[in-house]
Amino acid sequence: MGNIFEVVVSKCAPQDYILLAFAVLCAVTDAGKKKIYNWATFPAIIIGLGLGFIYGGLRGAGAALAGAAAGFFILYFFWAAGGVGAGDVKFLMGVGALKGVLFAVKGAISGIFVAGIATILWMTANGVFVRSLKNVLIPLYTSFVSGFKISPMPTTKSPTLPFGFYLAVGVIGYWFYGML
Repeated sequence: MGNIFEVVVSKCAPQDYILLAFAVLCAVTDAGKKKIYNWATFPAIIIGLGLGFIYGGLRGAGAALAGAAAGFFILYFFWAAGGVGAGDVKFLMGVGALKGVLFAVKGAISGIFVAGIATILWMTANGVFVRSLKNVLIPLYTSFVSGFKISPMPTTKSPTLPFGFYLAVGVIGYWFYGML
């Protein structure tokens, strides 16, 4: 058995190389510019659909389309609530088109986990963890006591963290874990 690099490369399909290049590109642009560009996401979705068709015919294209739809629906409500950007949604659609529904779900869970850990570390390092926790728990408690009447979340001027970066790191980590 060769080194770990040889083992991983021997298992790679074209979708894997494209996924890694796509994820790294999106991580870099989101970390640097806080933006995931359409010129990266749309080709990934189209290539995922095309490769699905090439390797699996209509069934493969359908699986790629289902993966893209899963990526959309996983993050759609977070986008609609203003929690993530549209680029993050399109990134996960590209991941789903390239690797399928299950990978999109598990990659998203991995990315959300990475983002959660990074956010907790950032809030702790900047001394805002307790205040942020109160901003979430007080409206939750108030809603519970009031019979679940909607109470608005307090507005804050917290800086935004590049969710797409953490999502891409989670996707790459999940991909690598699956290759071992």
